[in-house]
Amino acid sequence: MDTIKNTAKNFCKGLFKPDNKLSLIPNWLSFSRVIGGISIPIMAYTGAPLPLLFGNVTFLAISDFLDGLTARVIAKEETKEGAMLDAVSDKIFSIILIIGILPILPIFAINGVLEGGIALINGKLLASGGSPKSNLLGKVKIWPLSIALILGYLALAIQDLNIAGITNETLLTISTALSIGTIPLQGINIKQYFDEYKKQIEKNQIDKTNVNHHDIENELSKSKEKEKTNENEITPKFILSKENHQAMVYELDSQEKTEEKTNEKPKTYTKRNKH
Repeated sequence: MDTIKNTAKNFCKGLFKPDNKLSLIPNWLSFSRVIGGISIPIMAYTGAPLPLLFGNVTFLAISDFLDGLTARVIAKEETKEGAMLDAVSDKIFSIILIIGILPILPIFAINGVLEGGIALINGKLLASGGSPKSNLLGKVKIWPLSIALILGYLALAIQDLNIAGITNETLLTISTALSIGTIPLQGINIKQYFDEYKKQIEKNQIDKTNVNHHDIENELSKSKEKEKTNENEITPKFILSKENHQAMVYELDSQEKTEEKTNEKPKTYTKRNKH
């Protein structure tokens, strides 16, 4: 629950109150894929004009490159919130489109499960203190998956398509092939994210061990200082100097004279009788 709250908090911070106001541009470009993920199925199922659908798809495809570019060129930095927004937006975009296409292409259920697995591992990575972000393979595999989904939605949006021998069935066949071809890439991507998660767990364990070792050293140091303090209280230090040396000699001499007087036998007198 805390992980979800922290993720939502960072998500909102990146969209509305980033430390660098210029980061709003790349952050909203990333978030546009979430909006697009919702709009594409609606447009396809409601028969929206094809130019509008194509324009939406084209913009979303370009946004995947523009967010990182604008972060480096305009904002002059790539923030943790921006990286998280990019990764989360990609996952939401893919999962929404996959759910929307399932009624006509159930094969995408496998892709959906694998994308859900990636999202789950990234959530655990975030909870363990890591910083999940889209890696190179994640960016590569999203393209065939996105093309497969877009072709499926085009087949849905364009009824009775027959252009140069390309029909709705052709688009659905190509979409299915790309969906199956993306599965191995998703599997490798899951392993990469899982390895990153394991490294973060190992790092946390090392940090915890170092902290515990540091605490033990502090406790031992405090214990030694306490023992030293107690010794100083029980046996006060005596520094020999000229003055206290003379005082000691005088005191010892006085003690010896006192002892001599104490040990001296009292004189006895004997009364002599007169004859």
